[in-house]
Parts: sequence; C-alpha cells; structure tokens
Amino acid sequence: MSDRMKLIYDCDPGTDDSVSLIMALTDPRAELLAVTAESGNFPSSISADHALRVLEYIGRTDIPVHAGMDHPLVREYPSDPYSHGQDGLGNHFFPDPVTKPSEKHAALAIIDLVKANPGEVTLVCSSALTNVAMAFMLAPEIIPLIKRVYHLGGSYGFSDYAFTNATGDNPMSEWNVYVDPEAAKIVYESGVDLVTIGLDVAFNPRLVNIEPWALEKLQAINTKASRYALEIIDYIDKNNTVKEIDLFINGPIDTTLMCTFLEPSLIETEEISVAIDTSDSQLTRGMTIWDRRDHFRWEHLARIKTATTIDSRKYQETFIKALGG
Repeated sequence: MSDRMKLIYDCDPGTDDSVSLIMALTDPRAELLAVTAESGNFPSSISADHALRVLEYIGRTDIPVHAGMDHPLVREYPSDPYSHGQDGLGNHFFPDPVTKPSEKHAALAIIDLVKANPGEVTLVCSSALTNVAMAFMLAPEIIPLIKRVYHLGGSYGFSDYAFTNATGDNPMSEWNVYVDPEAAKIVYESGVDLVTIGLDVAFNPRLVNIEPWALEKLQAINTKASRYALEIIDYIDKNNTVKEIDLFINGPIDTTLMCTFLEPSLIETEEISVAIDTSDSQLTRGMTIWDRRDHFRWEHLARIKTATTIDSRKYQETFIKALGG
C-alpha cells in the first residue's frame, strides 16, 4: 500500500481551483486519482476543459478528468459574480486541450474509485457538491468507505468575515453551497466524515493573505507550477480586491482547502449542528444555519466539523512546500 494520500479533486477551475489542482500534482504526499468537474464557477463541461488545460500545462495528462452535470440538481444555474478572467484561468489563454474528458460521468467515477480503494480515498471538494450528492444517491454504500470529505463551503459565524465577505448571491450564503444547496444538504446529512472550511476562515484576510516573505519564497522556486501560482495571486490581487475595505484577499481561496488536506493540523475545528436552507427565499437560500442555542436546540440537524481558525504561517508554508519549496 502506498504511503501517499489518495484524493479525488472535485472542483470547478477557475483561478483558485487551478492552483489547488497543481498543488495536488506537485506535492509528493498526494496521489491524485482523478479530477471530477463540477458546475460552479462554470458549467461542468467548461470546468473539465479548464482542468485539461492545466494538466497539459503541467504535463500530467495521465490524470483522468470526469465531467458531471452542467447544472445543479434542481435549481437554475446561477452566474458567478467573481472574476476569473476572460479565459476563466486568469487570462493565461492556454491552447485548446488535446486530451479529452473521460466518457465516465463524474459521479460514477467517484463510486468506482472509492470502491476500488475502500477507506483510502479523500474527496477534496472546492465547488458545489452536485457530483458527490449524485454518487451518494446512486451508491450510498460508498459513504462509510470514504476516508473523509473536505469541503470549501458555508459561512458559520466564527468571524465577521463569514458574512461581510459573503460570496453567494444573497446576504447570507456562500457560493459553493448557494449554487446547489440541495446537493450540499444531501452530503452534509449523509453521515460521511465531513470537514468544512467556511468563509469565516477561507476569506479572512487576517489569516490567509499570502505575505511578502511567502511570495519571495515562491519566486525563488521558479518552476512552471510556482510561476503560475504567482501569476494567479497577482491576478486576484489586481482584479478581485477592494483595497479600501479589504473585501478580498490575494490568496487563491481554495488553496486553504488543499493545504488542509495535505496538513490537517493547519486548522482547528468544532463540531456543530447545521442545516442548509433549500427554500426559495431570495434572502437566505443556500445559508448554512448553525443552531447555537443553549435551550431547545434541534437534535435532528446534521453534525459536521468545521474550521474555526487556521494557522496563517503554517498555511503559507504548506502552500510553498506543495509547489516545490
């Protein structure tokens, strides 16, 4: 048995997802089994195309890419307000990929890979959870066979950034849950070993900015992987940051998730009771509602572990190490 950590990367590249994808390829501790493309920042077919472009750029066309549905389970596909550039990858304008996505649907790929590697596969999910929810509905027997699910999702209230940096298309939601709240509800309530990183941590500029010392170390690595990461950081800093109110950060948000997979001790977690708002409310659809009451608390809600903080220095060191530092 290999000592490397097996993962399926369920994602929607995207600027930040593309950096995380490269980290999963370049960190020797990780064994990337497949990419399953979600409809999140883009429809799944475009997410898959972007993943193939990144894999060809890095020279890893051995990694299969599986597309999922081009829309959420039941709702209309929303439009991402976040800027990923004219080409969706920070204006790198890579050539059209020569390789093609696998003919196997993303949900079926998840099922097959988990069954082939029982107890060994972690799902690292930096998008909506449509593919994972479909896999769980088609083959619920895989749920106890999954080592862990990490999800960049939700906003819980451990810091003000959970709401001041809300990314969904209403005042109370985070984008990855907002896109497909029905899918998130299925996964969050499945009983799988689930750890989430919400906006409380992943979009907290006090914790996850890439500082000058870290940028210098990335520059010193000077590989295709590190140069690409620096270019994406520069793109994010110039295009998605409101300097006056520190609304955004310069770090690719999804890298907090990949770094946590590589170094789980990065984060501190708390087990909480959570519900997903799947209503049609324009104000709260997609909200992750934490029942914090001391009295009359609902006991039927899903119990999940979520990050309360992240070690900022260690996060940046893990980021650098994963890219060859």
